[in-house]
Amino acid sequence: MFRKSIRLDDSQIRKLQDLSAFDGKDPLTHIKSAINEYLDKKNSEINSASEKEIHAEIREKSRDPKIRGAMWVSGIVDKYEFSALILGEPSKSGIEKGKVSKLSILDPAIQKSTNSFISSCIVNYDRGWDIRPSKMAEPYYNKVKYLVEKFV
Repeated sequence: MFRKSIRLDDSQIRKLQDLSAFDGKDPLTHIKSAINEYLDKKNSEINSASEKEIHAEIREKSRDPKIRGAMWVSGIVDKYEFSALILGEPSKSGIEKGKVSKLSILDPAIQKSTNSFISSCIVNYDRGWDIRPSKMAEPYYNKVKYLVEKFV
C-alpha cells in the first residue's frame, strides 16, 4: 500500500465545509468519494518484479563476536541493501524458527534522504516482525531469504 499525505489549504477546507453544510453529509464522505473517483480514473495496477528478474548477492560477511557461531552477512538485492544475522543453530526467535535472527532490507536512497533506518526499510525482522514483506516487497524478501539460506 502506498501512503501519501495531502494538506488542504484554508480555502479548500472552507469549500469542503460549505459543501457538507449544503448537502448534510460528513466532510469525510466527500473526501473518500473524491479519492475513490481519482483512483478509479488512475491505472493503479502495480507490477511487482519477478524473483527471476531480481539480482541479489552477498557482498560482506563477518563473525559476530558477541554470539558464538553467528555471522553477519550483507549485500544488495536490486536497488535495495540487506543485512542479516545468521545464528549457528536454529532458534525459536529466528524467521520460521530457523537460523536467521535478524533481517533488514532497505532503500539506501530513502535512508540517505530521511536519515532514518526504520523508515527506509521495506522488510525488517529483529527476533520478530517489525515490518512484514508487503506484496511488492515479497519477491525481494524471497530472493534474499533464498540467498541467505543457501549461504548457511
